[in-house]
Amino acid sequence: MKSHIDFKKEWEKTKKKLIEFSKEASEIAKKGEKEIAKITHQSKLHLDSTAMNLKKEKLYYQIGKEYAKSRNPAKPTVKLQNFVEEVKKLEREQKNLKRKIKGGTRKNVKKKS
Repeated sequence: MKSHIDFKKEWEKTKKKLIEFSKEASEIAKKGEKEIAKITHQSKLHLDSTAMNLKKEKLYYQIGKEYAKSRNPAKPTVKLQNFVEEVKKLEREQKNLKRKIKGGTRKNVKKKS
């Protein structure tokens, strides 16, 4: 009968340890989930920045094409002015994105230290 009582005591200890382990595993999983969300957000920002670069390249190509087509290069056409404004807009947006990217990586570095 005594061995049966020892089993119950051991089971209580084991049960407590299992509950603690379960809580710790849950906390680790939540931290991992947060890190994945941060990495995903940073990746999206980088992807957006790359997409803006491609748009700018296309606009530069169109600017060159329009410039070559214009009869009076000293006086920009309306279409050419629109392309230039679009490039300026993209550059501002890209600058803001780069700030967000740098801000996000700085936050990650500070937390790890």
